[in-house]
Amino acid sequence: LDDWLEAYLKFAENTEPPTSYHMWVGISVIASALQRKTHMIWGHSKIYPNQYIILVGPSGTARKGDAINIGRPMMEHVNLKIASQRITPEALIAAMSESITSFTDSNKDLIFQAPISIIAGELSVFIGQKNLKLLADLTDLYDSHKSWEYETKHGYQTKKGIKTKDTISGVCVNILGGTAPDWIPTILPQEAIGGGWTSRVIFVVEEGKGQIISNPNLIPPDEVLRKKLEKDLEQIHLIIGEYEFTKDALDSYIAWYEKQEKNLKAGTFHIQDGRFGGYIARRATHVKKISMCLSASRSNEVDINLKDFERAKELLERTEKKMSKAFKGMGKSQIAEMTDKVLTVIMARKKIKRSEVLRYLYGDIDIWTLEQVERVLAGMKVIEIRVLNEESDALYTYTGAAK
Repeated sequence: LDDWLEAYLKFAENTEPPTSYHMWVGISVIASALQRKTHMIWGHSKIYPNQYIILVGPSGTARKGDAINIGRPMMEHVNLKIASQRITPEALIAAMSESITSFTDSNKDLIFQAPISIIAGELSVFIGQKNLKLLADLTDLYDSHKSWEYETKHGYQTKKGIKTKDTISGVCVNILGGTAPDWIPTILPQEAIGGGWTSRVIFVVEEGKGQIISNPNLIPPDEVLRKKLEKDLEQIHLIIGEYEFTKDALDSYIAWYEKQEKNLKAGTFHIQDGRFGGYIARRATHVKKISMCLSASRSNEVDINLKDFERAKELLERTEKKMSKAFKGMGKSQIAEMTDKVLTVIMARKKIKRSEVLRYLYGDIDIWTLEQVERVLAGMKVIEIRVLNEESDALYTYTGAAK
């Protein structure tokens, strides 16, 4: 195959999930296959291609699970260790301990690694409700430490006494998950938004299906192409070495990075949402990880050319345009979630009466809260309110912006 990802998108094209979901699932498959066998040296840091990718969309309509289920068999074909969706921090550590393998690097040294891919079609099932311990572990594991120390649940006897800590060599964790945006407030505590774990995650947000396929059996999956994808992924799984930018790719990266930093100093942020400050600080690392995966998609050579970098940058920038919608109900204000729900209804109808909004959201909102929401939305200048005295009602008109 000339390009694994392009062929993967072709393989998945007669399905309902948005193309962006398929693209990021494909990147997750490649990142999982590369494990710790490839990396990039950047100053004092060693960057691995592992990714935390979460597909975000309304339950049942965006087809997150369908997209994930097309990619998972590819991972299974190359015998990658996959963690179950419902797992405790202790069980995750045990699974990593059982996944230890070795390979010979380009210097002929024997290297041990503990790679694992977590596939969580429902992120809420995997993480649970505001599981700070698991989130802290996943935050630490993202950096793929050479040696990762953890506390054992029960100490054990050694010649030197009771040992309460142990280590795993060569950790490498990939996450591919899915969630509806209204579940995120139950999964993540408010203080976790913006830094820590969420700054390491690429949230791929879509609001519905990519297309409607009423009868997928009219064009069944291309089994010949599936075999080619599996065979090519076997080759990707064998890549070992240190990725480097070609000269023109490095020049382009430097220009991009310096422009980004200049914009940040001037107060111009690529994502106009203060909760993404931590993510923006890691943006350059994300683009390097994606670049490695895109290089592996087209070649077994460990170089990142100009096309790889430009493609990675454009993919990330396109995804970032919707990223803040993942946290749309997560403001610290008591009425943040209600404000978003009311605005969504008004946007859909363009013009709607207050009484209609109350009927539509009667299980979530009362008249006093709606009056507060009105003031917020009017202050944001996204709606106009006209009082209908004769009907003891009000008419909301959507004026644009905000979403």
